[in-house]
Amino acid sequence: MPFMLRVTWDIKEGQEDNFRANQEMLCGVMLEHPGVIAYHAEYPSPGLSEWTEIYANDAAFKAHLDNEKGQAPLGALVGACDRITCRCFGNPSDESKEILAGFGTVYEETAPHAFVLNPSADRDSLV
Repeated sequence: MPFMLRVTWDIKEGQEDNFRANQEMLCGVMLEHPGVIAYHAEYPSPGLSEWTEIYANDAAFKAHLDNEKGQAPLGALVGACDRITCRCFGNPSDESKEILAGFGTVYEETAPHAFVLNPSADRDSLV
């Protein structure tokens, strides 16, 4: 089952350049996992980054986190932050929930039939 994460990173003073560099590396790792549907990072104000991540399934989530290329950048991101807030929409497996517990994840309700992946999605579509 697909699920979406909304992650807010409160970056330590003086760590934003380090954070941005590691965030860029982590976004590159997601390209190795087709089940990572979307990965969006923004910086709405100094010292703050907000991400949206959409996973097609638990296997894609686990593969993304298990990728050795992403482990050092993720560790650097965590170390560069004072606080991480993670909200999850959808119903990940117990194994994924165990991983997400390390980020203090809270689970949010989504309106019925309001979070679906289009099974006919075509990334090369012109319409």
